Amino acid sequence: MKIELYEPAMCCTTGLCGPSVDEHLVRLNEDLKRLQSEDSALTVERYAINQRPFKFRDNADVYKLVTGNGKKILPITVVDGKVVKTKSYPSYEEMKAALDEGTHES
Repeated sequence: MKIELYEPAMCCTTGLCGPSVDEHLVRLNEDLKRLQSEDSALTVERYAINQRPFKFRDNADVYKLVTGNGKKILPITVVDGKVVKTKSYPSYEEMKAALDEGTHES
């Protein structure tokens, strides 16, 4: 199982630095840690467009979304290769549901 987050430009890999920390990123970080504690096989990758731009090109679905919509489509959440959310970060419940759906597909 893998969650990939294609994110807007950030000052660091998590966005949890600087004088004004975004509360959405704090919650996201906590939710990701919770999911990883529940499933040790879960991999989480985060790609900020200013730090890992080639990752955006390497994923055809993400590349198409960004080239067609611009950076306003970010963040993009991908679970096991499938885009599950755009324009905002997913909640814990949304990520859990996407992961659960992936484990039940054959």
